Amino acid sequence: MNDSSTETLLAERPDLEPAVRAVLRVDAERDGWDFEAVPVDSGAFGELVARGLVERDGDGYRVVDPSAVRAALDGTGSGRRRASTTSTWSRTASLGTSLSNSLPDRSSFLALCGALAFLVCLRLLSLPSVLRDRVVLSGNDPYAYRHWTEETLSAAGGTLDPAVLSDLPASVALGEPLLVATLWAASALLGGASGPVLAWYPVVAALLSGVFTYLLAHRVSGDRRVALAAVALLAVIPAHALRTGLGFADHHAFDYVWLTLTAWALAALVDREDLSFGGAGYALALAVGVAGQTIAWDNGPILLVAVGVAVALVVPVAARDRETLLPVSVPLLAGLALAAVTTHLAHVRLGWHTSTVAYAPSLLLVGAGGVLLVGEVAARAGSDRVPVAPAVLVVEVVGATAGVLAVRTLAPGFWSDLLTGVGRLFADRSIAEVQSLFASGSAGWLLLFGFALLLALPYLAWGLRRGWRGALGWLVAGAYGGYFLALAAVQTRFAGELSPFVAVFAGFGFVHLAGWVDLAPLPRPLRTDGGENAPLHLPDRRTLGTLAVLFLLVGGLGMVQVPMKTGLVTVSDEQYGTAAAVEADADARALAEEERYVLSEWGRNRMYNYFVAGEAASYGYAFSNYAEFVGSSDADDWYDRFEGHVDYVVVAEEDVTFANTAGGHLHHEYGSRTEEVPGTAHYRAVHVSPGGEYAAFAVVPGATLAGAVANESTSGESVDLATNVTVEGASFTYERRAAVEEGEFAVTVPYPGTYDVGGERVTVTERAVENGSTVRVGDGGKT
Repeated sequence: MNDSSTETLLAERPDLEPAVRAVLRVDAERDGWDFEAVPVDSGAFGELVARGLVERDGDGYRVVDPSAVRAALDGTGSGRRRASTTSTWSRTASLGTSLSNSLPDRSSFLALCGALAFLVCLRLLSLPSVLRDRVVLSGNDPYAYRHWTEETLSAAGGTLDPAVLSDLPASVALGEPLLVATLWAASALLGGASGPVLAWYPVVAALLSGVFTYLLAHRVSGDRRVALAAVALLAVIPAHALRTGLGFADHHAFDYVWLTLTAWALAALVDREDLSFGGAGYALALAVGVAGQTIAWDNGPILLVAVGVAVALVVPVAARDRETLLPVSVPLLAGLALAAVTTHLAHVRLGWHTSTVAYAPSLLLVGAGGVLLVGEVAARAGSDRVPVAPAVLVVEVVGATAGVLAVRTLAPGFWSDLLTGVGRLFADRSIAEVQSLFASGSAGWLLLFGFALLLALPYLAWGLRRGWRGALGWLVAGAYGGYFLALAAVQTRFAGELSPFVAVFAGFGFVHLAGWVDLAPLPRPLRTDGGENAPLHLPDRRTLGTLAVLFLLVGGLGMVQVPMKTGLVTVSDEQYGTAAAVEADADARALAEEERYVLSEWGRNRMYNYFVAGEAASYGYAFSNYAEFVGSSDADDWYDRFEGHVDYVVVAEEDVTFANTAGGHLHHEYGSRTEEVPGTAHYRAVHVSPGGEYAAFAVVPGATLAGAVANESTSGESVDLATNVTVEGASFTYERRAAVEEGEFAVTVPYPGTYDVGGERVTVTERAVENGSTVRVGDGGKT
């Protein structure tokens, strides 16, 4: 073999240059090596064997003529081939090869459609709870987005008027403006149908994140079976299903789309070996992903850290293995620059986000540019005496430390905002999603991932190892997976962001397991036959059944947990019935919107207030007061504390700890007196759910029954009064006892009706209860 053979191969297949360099490096480091020792896919490796660059050497392999191969790579061979940036601009043929490899053939396309259909089906389990006589969203936060979407629709007059985007309320403009803008635009296009749009948007997001997960898995593994397995396992990861189920319209599902798009684009960019225009598409995808995840959520910059981590790991390896990093640097920096410009314009033109959030991509651009510059210098000046990759890593650490100190000194406001964000990340709160995924004594990780996480972890470590040896796509996927695993270890809310990467590595592990038990060939990176991807074929019935059993072993627990986790966030029939009953009562009383506030457990507070008052912007008051209210000893003491802010109270049975608390007394006795509790004056039951889990009360001034007893000397005695009450879901006798002081008694009651007062009958009207009127009783009542 001579150097012209290598030149010819590289001229025909420029995409094989990384494989040639990797094989040459390993061959120089060791005598005799096997396929597993080189970070090269089996297809590329088979081509090197077929073209005579590599040959068998006993039980291993060797490069046939290392000097000739090195001369061809360095441009000193007979063909004077040089890997210069001038010639690489013309290599547009590699784009066609890349695209054709990423597009599935007919059988793979049908299999992908089947996997995505499986994913969508598991996201529709909440359909009966969501699509009722009207759309009933799941969870709590989705009602805030529904509220703001409808407010934006109203401000725009039901039209697609972009002017409203620069006049969003501060809580939206500084929170999730892109999500609200997207939901508003979709609703406006569908004639103002915000309910269906919000209900279906998480399913669409699940579908898109599934597609990008497929593309990422295929990009790094080169094996469509791995990519299909990744989508199938993503479908049964409860952490992902919880956030992307029909009706659960919070911001997380939206974030998953930008996150997986960014990871796929970055993995594609780092594998490029030339400056052909084929990289422009990936650069644009990276720009869209980075800008999208930044302005979609006020904590979006924390997701961008994964890009920085991936770049920081990729550059040392690329500097070690390549002559230049320009094929990576140019499209990567172009994509980040476009993202930085986009977020800047959104900030200054639309008023979206604080400067800390809006300029996070700019900070990422500067950091990535510095790292890539260091890598370029190291690649061009590469020395055999200094290990390139570790040296670049040391420079990165020193540079990052200097950057942190510079930001702290030169931009104290920015630094303060960063510390605030980090403080929120590590804050100790009682909300479940901010607890650690691996909290002591908790099996949350198992319930949110099933066995997929256990299967993925060793392959995540393998991917990072393989990436460090030169397979940069694996390094990107591993960096993302490791970063979000660390975040989820701090707060469970990031389990959903971790899910696509768990799916990628678990999918690879699943195919490896299938190959290990001879159900299918090994994944391409683990094969030594050099075979290319063949069209997928439906296996025979026995193999298909065994694969199904294997899939159930891996994903079965997740499949069980998906409906259980989905059921935790859907609105139950009793909850929705309670909300509808309170809404009907408020309508019957012709209450204005500001007279309809419902105090309830904070996790359902937005739902109740959306249906009753049409307002669901915040649950802050309920979060601060509900638990204290139901646990207090006297509900009437709270009437003055409410100061007219609370108009209804919904008490859940599960929140009642003791019968003699305010919550227990209302839920069990509906405000009537007992031996331990004297009764309440301002809480009128309006609905009790069929199973008794929820009781709703109107907060009213109450009518005061007052009168005199026949003998004025009977101070210290009392007068009993009672009336029969029937409300939706319950019938009971409301009883009170009024103390007699100097021959007079007075007691306030919340229920209209005919009362028996010490043997006399007196009628209390609805108007008297609503107005706080006094109703006089004759002088004959005495006990």
